[in-house]
Amino acid sequence: MLLSILAALALSGAAYAEGEAGDLAREAAEALGDAAELLAEVETADDRIDALTETIRAYEAGLSTMREGLRQAALSERDVALRLGAEDAELGALLALLQKVTRAGQGRAVFHPGGAVDTVRGGLLASALVPALEEKTSALERDLNDLAALRTIQEAGIATLDDGLARVREARLMLSQAMSERTDLPRRVATDDAAMEALINSSETLAAFADSLVLVDDAPISARRDWSWPVAGQIVRGFEEADAAGVRRPGWLIAASAEALVTSPSDATVRYAGDMPSSGPALILEAAPGTLMILTGHGQSFVERGEIVSEGSPIALMGGGKRPAQEKLNESALLGGQSRAETLYIEIRQGQAPVNPAAFLRPTEE
Repeated sequence: MLLSILAALALSGAAYAEGEAGDLAREAAEALGDAAELLAEVETADDRIDALTETIRAYEAGLSTMREGLRQAALSERDVALRLGAEDAELGALLALLQKVTRAGQGRAVFHPGGAVDTVRGGLLASALVPALEEKTSALERDLNDLAALRTIQEAGIATLDDGLARVREARLMLSQAMSERTDLPRRVATDDAAMEALINSSETLAAFADSLVLVDDAPISARRDWSWPVAGQIVRGFEEADAAGVRRPGWLIAASAEALVTSPSDATVRYAGDMPSSGPALILEAAPGTLMILTGHGQSFVERGEIVSEGSPIALMGGGKRPAQEKLNESALLGGQSRAETLYIEIRQGQAPVNPAAFLRPTEE
């Protein structure tokens, strides 16, 4: 069913092109296929743990690629919807004009100031514009429907991968526990029909997904480096700059007003939204595979895990709205008289390493 839908999409009017996303998806699909073969062949418990670990890594790579494709599909869908709205408005205005001219001309002749020839030419031109605009609008509607269908397929693919990843992680945990406790080893994953079926289905899903990418533009999967700031404010502690206790953190601490709006610096997928034991409310956004933003220090959050957000979309509010006025004045005095009572921490990571936010955020912000 999944492959037949993708084949239909490939033949539709939407402009899909292969790119780096497709290559990554194919590599992940091949890795899952190799993992399935390896799991079927290994004999010792240690080898089975290693094979399961590689399988988990392959799943995680596949999920990352699927999320990127889903993010691109959602953003492209929004763009087409905006263009469709503009075309509908233009077509509506033209039809209204033609109706007005028709009513005005009933019972009397309507002439162009340039004469009879220009009158005929103007009427023909206006009439010719209507089918052209209708055709363009229909093409945009087809693109929008195709994008929505592809996004649905990608969401189903992510669900398939999530299910398979959970099964393999559970099998790896059972195997590790059995080895540490010297109890009977659980049966091999290769003999667990449900687990192996999930692994094979995930591989097929990724391979099909690779053939459908990339949407609309053939941009490589890499994070842009002109992000907007998450909140209006000033940097009070820079990258790896020590605080009063000598602690250095690989990010920026931005002083902001109480209850200031926090927005997404880039188009991104929400990977986590909730509380962290050490830092309270936290948001983790994925701008591209391997590129994450960590935001802490805000108050109320507006987004949920898995949600796709556009650059500039509201994602949270800074706290401090219910604190006593005197406390706010005291903090304002510490910040040079400015009303910046709250601080937002932002950390950007590529792979396993933090990078200076200056490499991504636009230099000219308040």
